[in-house]
Amino acid sequence: MLAASRVDLFRLLGDEDRLRLLALCREEELTVGELATLLGESQPQVSKKSQPLRDAGLLVSRRDGTRTLLRAHLGDEAAVAASVLAVALDEGRALCTRDGSLARVPGVVAQREEHSRRYFAHAAHASADHPAGARGDAGADLLPMLALFAPLLPGRALAVDLGAGDGTFLPLLSPLFDRVVAVDRSPARLASCAARVGQLGLPNVRLREGDAEDADLAAEVGQRGGADVVLMARVLHHAARPGDALTAAARLLRRGGHLLVVDYLPHADEAMREQGDVWLGFEPARLRTWLGAAELDEVHLAPLPGPDRPALQLAIGRRPTGN
Repeated sequence: MLAASRVDLFRLLGDEDRLRLLALCREEELTVGELATLLGESQPQVSKKSQPLRDAGLLVSRRDGTRTLLRAHLGDEAAVAASVLAVALDEGRALCTRDGSLARVPGVVAQREEHSRRYFAHAAHASADHPAGARGDAGADLLPMLALFAPLLPGRALAVDLGAGDGTFLPLLSPLFDRVVAVDRSPARLASCAARVGQLGLPNVRLREGDAEDADLAAEVGQRGGADVVLMARVLHHAARPGDALTAAARLLRRGGHLLVVDYLPHADEAMREQGDVWLGFEPARLRTWLGAAELDEVHLAPLPGPDRPALQLAIGRRPTGN
């Protein structure tokens, strides 16, 4: 677990700044910029102070475009509890509690989505996350024919489109399911969605403002026994905590229902952040881990063919049928 000897470890953990960094990165995976905000220091200072912890194997880093994220890497809970690290973490948490940085972590993490919320609050940006190639209505005259395939679906009572945007996928979902709930947290995007629903005449589609963690949405879906399908298309990269968002979406499923996630593979296009993107795509293995943590099985991942750049991938998970 550690690259440091016990003596080096004692010396390493004898610094309050490093104890704070360790405690904060145990609480949440954070960017160097977020740690700088929490600690009131510059990013170069944070990078310099965190380097000895990285060299010792106590912190691990991950790149997301030009950003560096840090998280604690201390081993399993039992090993930590039985080691000097437990004392170090307790002291670090106490220091962060006293200076208020620990309490500010949720707010700093939530701030990741703020640019995205502002961006999509404007009607001009309401469809920005669906490039022209993905938005076109080519073949729209064939969409009603999808109803012919509905009997082939094992469950088709309810579909939930989380982050529905301007309703790109609603013409596909509406003929296949008895009821479709389109959810988005942006009123401007919902207005675009309503226009599309009205234009295409989709009477079984209901629009709702909110997100996967909306209690009223969970209650509505729960009253109907859960959703047969929950779709998250180009949504996850806008979430402050993507794993938590997947878990919340999975809770909307009935037993045997499926969660479908369409999102970017890892890329380096920093310009996408100007469109409200928090994350520059996801490694398939990371999606698989999150789907497993959401207690979904029969996980399937595959790249999606097509001209879209950055490239897209599909991840599917099923809520188990057993108790």
